[in-house]
Amino acid sequence: MNIKNIFSINLKWIRAFLLLFVSFTYIDLEAAEEAPCKDYGECDEFKHSLKDMSSLQSGASTFLTYCYGCHSLEYSRWNRIANDLQIPEEIFFDNLVFDPSIKPGDLMAGSMSKEESAKWFGVAPPDLTLVTRLHGSDWVYTYLRTFYEDSSKQYGVNNLVYPGAAMPNVLAALQGNQQLACKQVPVIAKNGGEKRDNSGNPITKEKCGFLSIEEGTGSLNQEEFDELIYDLTNFLTYVGDPDKVERERIGWYVVFFFIIFTTLSSLLHREYQKDYH
Repeated sequence: MNIKNIFSINLKWIRAFLLLFVSFTYIDLEAAEEAPCKDYGECDEFKHSLKDMSSLQSGASTFLTYCYGCHSLEYSRWNRIANDLQIPEEIFFDNLVFDPSIKPGDLMAGSMSKEESAKWFGVAPPDLTLVTRLHGSDWVYTYLRTFYEDSSKQYGVNNLVYPGAAMPNVLAALQGNQQLACKQVPVIAKNGGEKRDNSGNPITKEKCGFLSIEEGTGSLNQEEFDELIYDLTNFLTYVGDPDKVERERIGWYVVFFFIIFTTLSSLLHREYQKDYH
């Protein structure tokens, strides 16, 4: 095999490896394909900010205060989260860890027995380490905001994104009493416009299924509650892929290296080509 063929083969392998690396670097864009939000319709868009330490710290506080009693993060360790979120271990354990027997290197296995919780709830609450990787952050963000009162259910609530969810709305005191409401909406004609009567007034019909919060029933207003859920979802997004920021940062350096390496190899290949002409 001559030098020309060797360089030709090497360039093909370099291109193939570069494409493979880029696909793995951004695999989460396709792997976490958003689940449909069912009765709610399109999921609300969620854009994570994994460099926002204030948001991540707030989300960790909300999770450990309201969610950790039932749900675990059994693929995460206490000290790893404290270090990544730039919280001194002493402050982290004094304020967010309520079991003195827990050690910094322990896994966050949850405080509730799965056997007992299955008896109480009918199903053991799932581990949430990879929930944003499974359903997508948009889905989680929308789900946590769409609980509504439903007296026919065991815990008096239902959910538009996951109908029949076997979970109480643990954040109801913060959000307030959210109910399904009806309102008048315009009737849409076949051409996409609004139907109007002979006087030019829009024709409306009653449509139900809209979420409405009873004023004064929650300790947070809607904007504050949405921000709290954003921080919680941001934290769960971090937990699902704690190396995401660092991986993407290093990934760009690797991509640039291969671009430069491929360019130099191509120029060298051209120089060798001159010997054959």
